[in-house]
Amino acid sequence: MAVVEPYAPCPCGSGQKFKWCCHKVENQAERAQRLFESGQIEAAVQVLDEGLRKEADNAWLLTRKALYQIRLGQSDAAKASLRLVLKKNPKHFGALTLLSRLVIATEGPTEGCLQLQQTLSAFPAAEHGTLAPLVSFVASSLARFTQYPAAIRHFGLAVALGGPTEEIVQSIGAIQRDVSISPWLKNADDLVPAPQRLPEAAQARFNEALEWAQGGLWSAAASAFEVLSTEKGASPEADQNLGLCRLWLADDKGAVEGLRRAIARMGNTDEAVDLEALCQEIDTLDADDQVEQVQLIWPVSDRLRLLKALRDDPTVDEGDTGPIDPEVPESPEVDNFGFLDRPKLETKSDLKTEDIPRFVGRVFVGQEIAGIETYDDGRLDGLIERFTQLAEGGIRPAHPKTKVLDKVGKTGLALSWEWRLPDDIDPDERIRLEREQGAALIREVWPKTPMSYLGGRTPQQAAKAGNAIVPLRAALFQLEFTRTLWRDAVDFVALRTSLGLETEPELDPETVDIETVHLARLGLIPAERLDDDRLTKLYWRARQFALDAVVEKSARVLVDRPQTWEQANVEPFALFSDLALLVAGNGRPDEAFEWVRKGRQADPVAKRASYAPMWDMVEIRIKAREKSPEAWVPELAVVLERYAGNPEATQAIMLNLLEMGLVRLTPNPDKRGDYILDSRPLQMIMAEYGPRVTTASGRLGVSATKGEIWTPEKSTGGGGGLWTPGSGSGGSPEGEDKPKLIIPGR
Repeated sequence: MAVVEPYAPCPCGSGQKFKWCCHKVENQAERAQRLFESGQIEAAVQVLDEGLRKEADNAWLLTRKALYQIRLGQSDAAKASLRLVLKKNPKHFGALTLLSRLVIATEGPTEGCLQLQQTLSAFPAAEHGTLAPLVSFVASSLARFTQYPAAIRHFGLAVALGGPTEEIVQSIGAIQRDVSISPWLKNADDLVPAPQRLPEAAQARFNEALEWAQGGLWSAAASAFEVLSTEKGASPEADQNLGLCRLWLADDKGAVEGLRRAIARMGNTDEAVDLEALCQEIDTLDADDQVEQVQLIWPVSDRLRLLKALRDDPTVDEGDTGPIDPEVPESPEVDNFGFLDRPKLETKSDLKTEDIPRFVGRVFVGQEIAGIETYDDGRLDGLIERFTQLAEGGIRPAHPKTKVLDKVGKTGLALSWEWRLPDDIDPDERIRLEREQGAALIREVWPKTPMSYLGGRTPQQAAKAGNAIVPLRAALFQLEFTRTLWRDAVDFVALRTSLGLETEPELDPETVDIETVHLARLGLIPAERLDDDRLTKLYWRARQFALDAVVEKSARVLVDRPQTWEQANVEPFALFSDLALLVAGNGRPDEAFEWVRKGRQADPVAKRASYAPMWDMVEIRIKAREKSPEAWVPELAVVLERYAGNPEATQAIMLNLLEMGLVRLTPNPDKRGDYILDSRPLQMIMAEYGPRVTTASGRLGVSATKGEIWTPEKSTGGGGGLWTPGSGSGGSPEGEDKPKLIIPGR
């Protein structure tokens, strides 16, 4: 049977009919395919090589060879085969597409973007529409690499080229709604126009570069702006555009270089501060700004003696047994311990943060080896001495085998902590301690910690020098925006004053254009002084980009203007559930339940039945944040049974279960590109904590004790809701004793 029909387009990409093009190598292609399908991939490559000896640059055989080489794990060889195709036919779509995918997978996002730029340049603008699927793929890959500004721009380009709009909009929305992504990474920073002061010829070249960028040719545009940046009168604008084009190419280092040259010429402006904050988000750390995480291993001579010595030491905390490398489950199992800087505490109340023992290193003991892991920031030598003395007689007196596991930023390490709280400590006490510790680090440690974006100086030193106002403003602005437990415990006005800085300026509520304001500055708008139109725009934009503080701020004002809800298409459920879940996430469950009560009352009477399951799930999620599974899982079981057989209610409940992580979307093994719902986490938690009583029909017997439809006269029931900013995943992981601060320039 022929591999290709005689009059079909030739698979080599020449555009000719197969009969008049590559039919001479059909025999080798067919033989190779049979060998490939039977698992004899190396033999298949050899057969293709036979054909290539006859026609050395045959595109069909070379692209097929590249596919086989990929299956063999020979990425470099596959790329070489594809480049041979493109040497003869630079517009070979199959080779261009496959090479772009391969480069991203093996060389990273920056090289993948450059490969796509080469592909776009090889096609005339009229044919760029055929590349929309490839651009969309590159965008998705960039999102996986957390290159969010580049991903958003590539998704936008894919839409402009005619890609599937609905699917791409969903992908962009997933980035916008991710509360963990900084607003400086989500903001749409646009290129600036050519300055009028430029000579006519330079203006023409500037505008040409803008046109290239508009068409997605960011590499060519960046090169043009780089040349223009050396011309008199064009420097700030050209450097800014150069930095943004490089940002969209996932070239973080190049972006920072261009943007900071522009920032240096902008002066102390809000735009300069926002661009500097972006630079601090994406800047890579030099070797001098990093600390090595090291592992040292000794051979064991007496394992039982070593384990006893560790267990008898009050400054050693015993952990679980697990693989020596948690990321490699099949690695050898070891017993894990933690080195503390002081003995463990027994008291569980009235604790002070300075009294709580900190982990300073990890100890592990295997069958034949034992070792420590820690950071080489001044603590390493002391821990080596401490371990060897403690392990005397349990390990052989040999020089340890040393391995560098990772490198972390010095700033991030100085401003993070891992401590050993007493067992069964009250959750409220834990929250209080974490809030106090985070706030203390920002107030007392951050100002005295050297920062890379300050040239290795501390904030206090930079403030005293008086030549780093913009980076200091940017850093503090990011800290203020961080939504954490410690955020409200820091007096940022006092901190700014100590550094000689004023608060970020408030925006004029009467003239502000909500749609164009930088995302990070939406919180500087006095929501209570906005007219109804601007207020609803602020609420929707903040909700679209998951800006929790702004959503809460605008929603609190909106609830007092019920006359605007219908006009602005704001459902009471969205408004009140936003507030309920946001305040619950900030440790205020009583206030959260009060917002639920008000929200149920605010629902139109005709819609109360349809919104009841969503409100029930909101309450479940609030309880899941602060209570153990024993307290809320039985109520979840009641909700699931109550609405069984109700398709609309089931859909709303399912969305909440997905948000809580109790149901997961997983790839369908039987259908590529499709997904199925995995309810095993829900089943496991129900099996362990759910109610035990059932009726003769096998269903829960507790539902008779619960009302079917909530009415305002009844007390509040269970909880839930559709996705809202700040809703989280329902409950904090138990045993989470390693809080981290989000620090600019970390």
